Amino acid sequence: MSKVLITGVAGFIGSHIAERLINDGHEVYGIDDLSSGYTENIPKEVKWIPEDICKPERYGYFLDGVDVIFHNAASKKNICLRDPARDMQVNGIGTLILLQECMKHGVRKFIHASTGSVYGEVIGTITEDIPRKPVSYYGVSKMAGESYVTLFNRTFGLNTTVLRYFHVYGSRQESSQDRGGVVAIFSRKIQAREDLIIHGDGSQRRVFTHVDDIVRANISAWSIVESCGKVYNCASSVQYSVRDLSAMLMNYFDRAVKIVKADPLPGDIYSFNVNSCKIKNELGVSFRPINEVYENTCCGLCME
Repeated sequence: MSKVLITGVAGFIGSHIAERLINDGHEVYGIDDLSSGYTENIPKEVKWIPEDICKPERYGYFLDGVDVIFHNAASKKNICLRDPARDMQVNGIGTLILLQECMKHGVRKFIHASTGSVYGEVIGTITEDIPRKPVSYYGVSKMAGESYVTLFNRTFGLNTTVLRYFHVYGSRQESSQDRGGVVAIFSRKIQAREDLIIHGDGSQRRVFTHVDDIVRANISAWSIVESCGKVYNCASSVQYSVRDLSAMLMNYFDRAVKIVKADPLPGDIYSFNVNSCKIKNELGVSFRPINEVYENTCCGLCME
């Protein structure tokens, strides 16, 4: 049994990682200030510290004896549009502070949740070694966090892995219009027979990734030694346009609703052609396309 810490444990992805680690028999601690998470997401077995990751004086002592940190606390993409300074404070400076605490307390492994938004708009295939050119506040702040992680690996020898998530969906995902993921938002609205809002013309192409596959990627990044110092894309290779997604979900729920067009979101990226062969070849993790997932199981698209 290992002592593990999850930041953002009350959030969508962090809570799923916590469930898996508890089921595997580990002692799980969690940090979350509930700025975007919910207490009901936290498994009862988790020892929860209700703190901000930017305030180590309030949680640092919990890091003694921690084997691995799964760093999933973040300022969400939509929040960055309202307060880019806070976005950088959490995603950039917060990551730096946490890394410093890792060194101070002897944490062995640090797994950092990043995002495909660090790449920006890419013509061609997105592989891990192409230049990062973010086009949003969120992408810039997450790139800053990544850069600190790489620095601590190369300069101080901390065992780190960066996982770049792409459009994760599944149960417990936030479904409000301003904070939610598009799959959760569309699913809620279709079931409630409400209009769907599509920003831009709906041709934006996404690679949707189920949260269970993200959990497997995190566990593999911890357990496989070859992940040290590496960066991995975490995404299905099958693209769906936002229009196609809306049609698929309406068919899934057997309900047709009206689509309302709105202005494009600032920094919205129109195409994600992602190659995730590296994580498949090195860690044995693959990602199912959304059509395959929803055809075989409810997969968390239904509102709970």
